[in-house]
Amino acid sequence: MLFMNISSDHVHLLDDQDEHFLQRNGIEDTLGSNLLKYTQTHPVETLVLLNGPGGFTNLRVGTLTINMLNTLLEHDTGTFIPIASITKMDAYAYAHQQGRLPRYGVVYIGQKHNVWLCDFQEHTHKQITLEEIVYTDDLFFDWVHDPYRPTTEHMISFSMANNTLYLNYQGNAHEISIRNLRIPLSMTVQPEYMIQPTMN
Repeated sequence: MLFMNISSDHVHLLDDQDEHFLQRNGIEDTLGSNLLKYTQTHPVETLVLLNGPGGFTNLRVGTLTINMLNTLLEHDTGTFIPIASITKMDAYAYAHQQGRLPRYGVVYIGQKHNVWLCDFQEHTHKQITLEEIVYTDDLFFDWVHDPYRPTTEHMISFSMANNTLYLNYQGNAHEISIRNLRIPLSMTVQPEYMIQPTMN
């Protein structure tokens, strides 16, 4: 299994042995070659994709690259990599329902100073600025690398062991099961932007 997060400011590729973080600048040149090289040396039974909301470039390039890779694989070998695509909103809501994450989360949506403050109990969200965030114990954060976002112990991260994906929060690793989430598998995927583009 390969995990790919295109919803953060860096694209995160993760499996049992290794992980890579690809910067947004130049992602058009680096993601395709990294994925192609990986699939040539590692059999991938399933690609688990964290798909939106996030930066438009990573979402657009990420889904386009995956779709193109599967098109090439099907043409050359008659096979493709099944994709299990889930939004951050659905993944975090599930983790909250399981008691793994607090009720509130600050979700990166791809804008420099704006985020979503989400209530995963009421299934609502509102856009706020980073300066408006009130830090409490009942609040978790997306893990992003941009230096203008605060680093806090309440950030989540992802890891993998024994072909199992884990969401890590405050020192605890919680299994994320495709079966329990009932994510359908497909050959192609569309970007889940979940916000309207900002026109400047």
